[in-house]
Amino acid sequence: MTIPVNTAAGNILLLSSFVLCQLVYAQSKTIEITDPRPVSKAVEQVEAIYSWPITYEDPLSVHESQLQDVTEKVQRTPDSSHRVIIQRGGTLSFTYKLPSSAPLPVGEMSQDQAEAETAVAEALSSILDGYTNSGGPVSFTVTEDEGVFHVVPTNFLNKEGRIERSKPILDTKISIPQKRRTRIQLLMEICESLSKATGITVGAGNFPYNGGSIQSQSITNISGSDVAARMLLIQLLAEMDATMSDQHTSWTTSWQLLYGPGWGYMLNFHHVIRKKQ
Repeated sequence: MTIPVNTAAGNILLLSSFVLCQLVYAQSKTIEITDPRPVSKAVEQVEAIYSWPITYEDPLSVHESQLQDVTEKVQRTPDSSHRVIIQRGGTLSFTYKLPSSAPLPVGEMSQDQAEAETAVAEALSSILDGYTNSGGPVSFTVTEDEGVFHVVPTNFLNKEGRIERSKPILDTKISIPQKRRTRIQLLMEICESLSKATGITVGAGNFPYNGGSIQSQSITNISGSDVAARMLLIQLLAEMDATMSDQHTSWTTSWQLLYGPGWGYMLNFHHVIRKKQ
């Protein structure tokens, strides 16, 4: 399922203080978010409300109108030779349907999964519409693959201020040869291959299992020739999720690929916990 929508971009750094304002309606709620990366923050909210995995990918942020210098705010002794640049961000509001009679807390599942799936799709569409209405120039699209939603950019504002079409970084095709390797080694190889293929640095950031855990050090046989990096990541996370589920809880892993101006992308992972009914 593909839901084409237009909106604008977000940012990578943790320097974010966002404002949430909730207005209660009979069958829905509206949330307003102000954040350097409002689309990403809104996606996080929907993921938590419905306990549904939603991945997110930043577009490039290279035009001066999208950037701001926060060196004086974050450095005790500002250094003119090392400036801290982040996305300028903005505000958006979106509406979502209540999963049942009230929003579900993280870890709960709707009894009607088909209805919940539709509600997630509608909430994501509302997010992207909301950012477009706030003046965002960048386009995103929402796709779904085996129950996981992906929010990805389709263009960006180049340095000259013109909209330029682009392919999501994780749709880049790479080749990972077949051999015995640990899961954390596979993740590092995927990031290195993406960096070489795109010419943009892609690093591995937060990972649900630290480098010394059984999960990260387990051997995997996942490989692929000329295949989208996204598909390799989906296979890797599905492999890990299967071993982490039990009769009461299903562990799903999601990610955000976040862009840092002047540096590149960082791939961060997190858990989405679903309690079985």
